Amino acid sequence: MSVALEFERAAKLGRAGNLVEAQARKVVADIMARAGGEETLRAPSVNDFLNQWLTGKVARKSKGTSTRYGVTVKDFLASLGNRTAKPLTSLTTGDVERFLNYRTDKKLAPQTLILDIKIIGAALNHARRQGIITTNPAEAVELPTGKSMERGTFTPAEIKMLVDTAEGEWKTLILLAYFTGARLSDCCRMAWADVDLGAATLTYTQSKTGEKVTMPIHTDLLAHLNKLAGTDKPEVFLMPHTANLKSGGRKGLSETFKRIMRDAGLDAGKVKKAGVRQLSRRTFHALRHSFNSAMANAGVSQEVRMKLTGHKTESVNRGYTHHELEPLRAAVKKIPSLG
Repeated sequence: MSVALEFERAAKLGRAGNLVEAQARKVVADIMARAGGEETLRAPSVNDFLNQWLTGKVARKSKGTSTRYGVTVKDFLASLGNRTAKPLTSLTTGDVERFLNYRTDKKLAPQTLILDIKIIGAALNHARRQGIITTNPAEAVELPTGKSMERGTFTPAEIKMLVDTAEGEWKTLILLAYFTGARLSDCCRMAWADVDLGAATLTYTQSKTGEKVTMPIHTDLLAHLNKLAGTDKPEVFLMPHTANLKSGGRKGLSETFKRIMRDAGLDAGKVKKAGVRQLSRRTFHALRHSFNSAMANAGVSQEVRMKLTGHKTESVNRGYTHHELEPLRAAVKKIPSLG
């Protein structure tokens, strides 16, 4: 009877045109309360839910990943305006599409936009598993198409030009990146405790994935590290000064690397993106691409390359594989002649 009376009250409000979502939810919440069960109607706001979800990700993910999630959530909430205070259940596919347009207006690459939608979709899937929402509005959004910019690589001769041009710890940093394929942040924080000069191995944990990687040290890098070790300085990091520097900013490591490239006479390979913004095909991260590609062109299997780079999937590793013409030419020559 109580349930019937509540529905009758809701019907009267509806006929009068006064049944708004908040009142409808209150009717259902009252019914659940009268039923005497432990379950209650949860209706967190969009803002509260996403920030709570983000807090959990920050605690469990790497700093780089959680920062990327934070950018997406911040912009998603910004695209909603004052609707962030509304219940999460009020989100529609249109809201997610407006967010996609909001990010598109910033002239971001298609792959960046796809990742944005996947992040929001992951958050909403979490809400669905909790029973807060019944459908995920992000799943109905059509993802953008278009290839992401292909990264450039450096040849061995160009790597030598970079090392010869660089000064101080930058020589070590470039050699580490090229011969280990490690990311900039990981290279900067490598410590002498990670290096076994006797066994010629290097072991480090990737900050982005948490993956522990152990690799043999290339003879060129080993010779360089042996020279550094011969100075007998009780340093913790291989590059004690660089370890405390930031990658971004005008005076950051990324900009310094660009200057080294220019001084070495190397082209960054800038291309226009979305008809406006210029991006460089060759940045410090291109050293990681060069590491993987050099092995691929030498015939090293993808399985081994993935183990050394720490890539989790073959598709990601393929994005870091850039075949030179000569190995491809040799492959074509293996086709039997018709004559």
